[in-house]
Amino acid sequence: MYQDFLIVVPAYNEEKNIGKLLSKLVPKFKNILVVDNNSQDKTVEEVKKFPVFCAKHKYNLGKSLSMKTGMNFALIQKKKYIAYLDADGQHKVQDLEKICSLVKKKNYDAVLGYRKNLNNLNVKKKYGTRLLEFFFSFLYKRSIKDIQSGLRVINTKISKKIDWTSSGITHYFADAEITCLLCLRKCKIDQVPIDTITSEKYKGMNLLQGLLLLTMLLFWRFR
Repeated sequence: MYQDFLIVVPAYNEEKNIGKLLSKLVPKFKNILVVDNNSQDKTVEEVKKFPVFCAKHKYNLGKSLSMKTGMNFALIQKKKYIAYLDADGQHKVQDLEKICSLVKKKNYDAVLGYRKNLNNLNVKKKYGTRLLEFFFSFLYKRSIKDIQSGLRVINTKISKKIDWTSSGITHYFADAEITCLLCLRKCKIDQVPIDTITSEKYKGMNLLQGLLLLTMLLFWRFR
């Protein structure tokens, strides 16, 4: 059912989580690529236990370029769709299946997951997320509930329309930049509520990172 999909998992120091995730993905999806961002633990060794593709960056290039590696591989493999999800196990495979089915059935350019359990976040993170949503909708004239969601599926035919450039200190904002480009290019998008399981590693953005993201939203809108 998912022959046309490439599932891309950017990973960095995820030896404790990647095996658990792949054990759930492999029975459902045939084409899986883990992009290891020069992990300093045994992430790659864990990945090699499974029948999946593994690309290892020689240096830590950040999440953005890991996602680029995934997109390039999807185009080389001539896959119609590329799906991204985080390596820490915060996303459910059932939600990935739901999003993949929807993008294919409705022929969307992209389907984005959004966290439906914002009330489980602390006050700072909850209202920070809502501030981003409001600011984004004001700038881009479109309501997107979770611009930074790491769970999303994109039709590779629009790859040239969303040629994101985030790198360096903004590498972690690739998901947000892609969301901006999807809206600016007037792509056909849908959004699906998803469950998230917050890992011990997840800390969210601090105040400075939040302010930097707001600045980048302005930059991407008017560049």
